Amino acid sequence: MFGVTRFNLIFDIVATNQLKNPLTIADWGEFGFIEALKQRLPKASGDLKLGIGDDAAWWSPDVGNGILTTTDMLVEGVHFDLSYTSAADLGYKSLAVNLSDLAAMGAQPSTVYLSLALPARIEKAWLENYVEAFLELAQAYGVQLAGGDTVKADQLVISVTLCGLADAGKPVLRSGAAVGDDLYFSGSPGDSYLGLQLLLGRLHVPEDFGDFGDLNQSAAFLQMRHLRPSPRIELGAMLAASGAVTAMLDVSDGVIADLGHLLTASGGLGAEIEACRLPFSVAGRYFIDADLVDYVTLLSGGEDYELLFTASPEQRLEIETIAAETAVDLTRIGRITAPAGIFMLVDGSRKPVGERGGYDHFQDQSS
Repeated sequence: MFGVTRFNLIFDIVATNQLKNPLTIADWGEFGFIEALKQRLPKASGDLKLGIGDDAAWWSPDVGNGILTTTDMLVEGVHFDLSYTSAADLGYKSLAVNLSDLAAMGAQPSTVYLSLALPARIEKAWLENYVEAFLELAQAYGVQLAGGDTVKADQLVISVTLCGLADAGKPVLRSGAAVGDDLYFSGSPGDSYLGLQLLLGRLHVPEDFGDFGDLNQSAAFLQMRHLRPSPRIELGAMLAASGAVTAMLDVSDGVIADLGHLLTASGGLGAEIEACRLPFSVAGRYFIDADLVDYVTLLSGGEDYELLFTASPEQRLEIETIAAETAVDLTRIGRITAPAGIFMLVDGSRKPVGERGGYDHFQDQSS
């Protein structure tokens, strides 16, 4: 676990050996940053035998566990906008999205590698806040920072590689769904999309939004769902351990796009979603009822980082038990079918859902 020594104090102590009160990372220097980071971390323990300080990290997990590795790259102007994303929010989210990947396979996170391409203009205080939030989330999930890299660049780029362990070496895959399985979703879809639209100024809160509750709290709720998603590590682990789940993935590209990925991986199956069962939040439902957004858009918005999974109808009681134990809403939103394609059941009618693919870095020209 990470120590309680204040991060800023450590950085200041190390920095004074090189330059008094450096303001930017150009003043601070790469090695000053690395040395300060080393002093911020506890001694390697558990599966991590050797962390930062040598040519490579030494990670030696129990041979009875399967090792899972996920990596994610975030580029300024593509994945985040510093005009509305704070350093702390970015530090949190850059680890959270990787934790969500491991949650989708029922794995427990263990070690993480952080690489940063940093413009010289970045302020030292900004980097301190970024790393502190990153490490606070790591501590919350028992993750140790084992290494990484830093380089100078014209654009801020963040690369995170997270390693975890699957009990008995058998993670849950996205390829195990079968015809007749129930389809479940954790939490509420579309809140992150609404939060992003509010942050971008593309969507505005109506004057009567106060009917929902406090205006600022309502908008803040949606914005934080985008800036600080909750990785479902405990939920994913319990679902995997139960043996009830046949296929699972996390929703990063939107419910419809990621459901398509699950159906393709499971052999080209189809799915029916019951519109009346969709668990939109109170705030999300407000925007739908006000005709400011439609539910298909909320199912396509992306970055929910919730779990979408399938299970046999015989496992419904087990799923309800896990929902109660984890205090996470798990909603049965539909079923897996034999005909390919995704259909929506609305007021007794069965309507095809047009393909709403996730963001494609080589086809989507927008940021």
